[in-house]
Amino acid sequence: MTNKNEQAAAKANAEEYKFYLHELREHSQTLFGVKPEVFDGAVFGMKDIQATKTEVKKRIDAFLKKEVKQ
Repeated sequence: MTNKNEQAAAKANAEEYKFYLHELREHSQTLFGVKPEVFDGAVFGMKDIQATKTEVKKRIDAFLKKEVKQ
């Protein structure tokens, strides 16, 4: 019988599922709390058509922290 720590470690080691960017964009408000326009800016220039939620979340966070040039 496994305990909760072993189960959590097994989940962490499992590979995260990749989604198509258009699917993530459709649910950007629910998943990431941003409008689709912000999602578009964050993933602009991505060459892959698939990404994990974690990868996209990191890009969105970095995009929102960028300084606006005037």
